[in-house]
Amino acid sequence: MKMFRLGFLFSACCASQLLLAPGAAAHPSAPEAPPPLERWYDAFEFGAFADAYASVNYNFPKPHTGTNGRTRTSDTSNGLALRWLGLDIHYPAQPVGGTINLRFGPAVVAYGGTDTAHNLEYVREAFATWKPGGQDGFLTLDFGKFQTIYGWESTDSQPNMNYTVGYIPAIQPFFHTGLRAGLKLSDHFALTALIVNGWDNSVDNNVGKSFGLQLGWRPSDKFNATLGYLGGPEQSDSVTVNCAAGTAYDPAQAGCAASPGVDASEYEVDRGGANEFEAWRHLVDFVATWQATDRFNMVLNGDFIAEGVRDGTVVTDVKNQTVMTASLGARYQLTEVWALAARGEYAAHSGDEIKTSGSYPLGTRGLSVATGTFTIEAMPTENLILRLDTRGDFALAADNDDEKEIFQKDLRDTSSTLFTSTLGVIVTTN
Repeated sequence: MKMFRLGFLFSACCASQLLLAPGAAAHPSAPEAPPPLERWYDAFEFGAFADAYASVNYNFPKPHTGTNGRTRTSDTSNGLALRWLGLDIHYPAQPVGGTINLRFGPAVVAYGGTDTAHNLEYVREAFATWKPGGQDGFLTLDFGKFQTIYGWESTDSQPNMNYTVGYIPAIQPFFHTGLRAGLKLSDHFALTALIVNGWDNSVDNNVGKSFGLQLGWRPSDKFNATLGYLGGPEQSDSVTVNCAAGTAYDPAQAGCAASPGVDASEYEVDRGGANEFEAWRHLVDFVATWQATDRFNMVLNGDFIAEGVRDGTVVTDVKNQTVMTASLGARYQLTEVWALAARGEYAAHSGDEIKTSGSYPLGTRGLSVATGTFTIEAMPTENLILRLDTRGDFALAADNDDEKEIFQKDLRDTSSTLFTSTLGVIVTTN
């Protein structure tokens, strides 16, 4: 019996040694397969949307197309209308990427600036991005055409509180072409710098460049503020003068003078002084955003714009024009589907010169404009946004009371007030 027990123990020890030895019957587990490599085209991000509206202008202007008021950019027609379609393509910088945003529809004319002369108005943005330090780097460089960093309302309706875009964005730049550098200074501070062709120019109209700087401060997730400046020449530094037969351009007279026997001709004339500092356009922009609760947020925007205008062919004196603006917006999320929003604006134009361009889109000296908008929003699905805007625009003051009537009424009448109801319908993949 004792011999049996010893034999059993000996056999068990041998069996355990065989099981633990290399090459035993139990095979080692195979190494895990490496994760599949991401294909280069998988990183692309795509988005698309369609934006249309139905508007009732209670002045009932005629014709109905493009006569909804000189303070409007997004809802220019009375009745049913397509605002625009959008296609967005983005490749995240790793460390090099790019963005192309295309727009098609009537609104491209309102936001195209001088790009409409070069068939670039359909390109809302097109720029390359480089992050020298990678995704976690503190520096981001963008080169190309990009939306402005100033103001708080987008030219797209989706990210805004209201459907109709306010009047003040019309006297701010819509886009820039050039270099944008973003610098993360800390968890609470960021700096953005611009060297660009100015306001709404992909092809510049002068040799000068505009320079911008913006400081961002985010002390918490609930509050954010930016203070920015943009300055540079915006007026053309040359002009084409057409002289009839028998005349030629005379610099001494700054115009065409009698010159017998000379054929009709065009002359490119140096406007002189258009790039000097006294003729620059200056913008100071302040925006503060407050997320008071998960449901309620507010935005405050204030601007000061000044420009030394050198109008005419060759001008030696400069006439100043200024615009001061303020806007306040608020939004309350009632439920997951319903929300309410309101926006108020005020803009005061002053100066020596009447100039229908740039920061003087109405061309009326001393004019003050106010707008008020109330919006009811419904978002029944994440891809459908419905917004009903009730809006009033008011011309409050001008050097001449007759010049306050800037809104068309009926076929030939005018009015100093404009009231509209606008239902915006946006279908988006974003």
